[in-house]
Amino acid sequence: MPKISMYNQINSLTALRGIAALVVVVHHFSYYTLPKTGSNLSAYSNFFRNGYLWVDFFFILSGFIMTHVYIEDFSLKVNPSKYRSYLLSRFARIYPLHIFIISLLIGLEILKLFLLNNSAFTGKFNLTALFANIFLLQAFDLNCPPLFWCDTYWNEPAWSISVEFVIYCIFPFLLFLLLRNNKINDLKVYVFALFSILLLIAFTRGNLDSIIGIPSIARCGLECILGIITYKVYRRGNYRNYFNLNLLAIIAITWIILIMNSYWNYWRSLHDWLILPVFSLLILAVSINNNSLISNFLNSRLMLYLGTISYSIYMVHWFVQELLKTLWIYKFHHAFGKGFTEYEALTSLGVFLMIIILSASLTYRFVEVPMRNYLKSTILAKQ
Repeated sequence: MPKISMYNQINSLTALRGIAALVVVVHHFSYYTLPKTGSNLSAYSNFFRNGYLWVDFFFILSGFIMTHVYIEDFSLKVNPSKYRSYLLSRFARIYPLHIFIISLLIGLEILKLFLLNNSAFTGKFNLTALFANIFLLQAFDLNCPPLFWCDTYWNEPAWSISVEFVIYCIFPFLLFLLLRNNKINDLKVYVFALFSILLLIAFTRGNLDSIIGIPSIARCGLECILGIITYKVYRRGNYRNYFNLNLLAIIAITWIILIMNSYWNYWRSLHDWLILPVFSLLILAVSINNNSLISNFLNSRLMLYLGTISYSIYMVHWFVQELLKTLWIYKFHHAFGKGFTEYEALTSLGVFLMIIILSASLTYRFVEVPMRNYLKSTILAKQ
């Protein structure tokens, strides 16, 4: 069995994953499941309306963290044995919870058949889409021209793990190539990747929220490259000699709030693009534990726990939304949230978040971790 690299976990980044996951949950609930909540929130700020941008934070952070974990394994060459071990480890990380949620959604389709007398396995929950989901191909329906809007995913957030697994397959080779670069070439690669993303946004759907299907491979891959270069800057550590980390964190958070708070109907592609470099800045600013107020907050037990269960939060919330809408129609014979007051809409968001955290805690403990460990102990042991 190949040796698995040991690394020090960067706790503050774990906490940021939890924050990002919760922002995505609020975005989906407020603007998809109960739009009345979204309109109430948007009256004060568009922060959660722009919540989809935190998926791009995940992609950048993924490149950073995977470089942190695998830099020793792939710095000299891409060894076939280590590559297999790495890929199986990545598969064990994402697949068990994904297939568990798909099984729950299959059960929900059957429940709809009995409770609502609806036709099962139709629309986006068709059997062809189910096949694609089982094989992690849900983001790539080749029969969906022009490949920019493919409704083939049962669990909507899971489109991202489909493209991430494609990037996982090429990541060791990207890492091997990019580790050869000096500081000047790193800057050139970062700027090239950044402006390539702007062109991708401008010439596809005009915003990051709609870039799924085949172009999402480029979206995820280019942002992964941003994460790799950001890690190289972190590893060198020169920036710490010239910049105050607390000031960098404050600048990054302020920039994020300003972008997230606004919603540009025109220049939408530029709006979404402008937040990407600041995600790199935020990661750099909080990666070092400097005992500041921000650092202490991110390293608190609650924030670390939310970060630990963030993948479960991200994956389970769409199923809970679908279950809630189904049971509500069965009980009250109208769509969820119809006739809600502003207070009831906002209260429902709070209750929903508590349900999601509880559900994610259970899936993390009883599904995600046990199945990941089982796969690693059985599959990797054979390597």
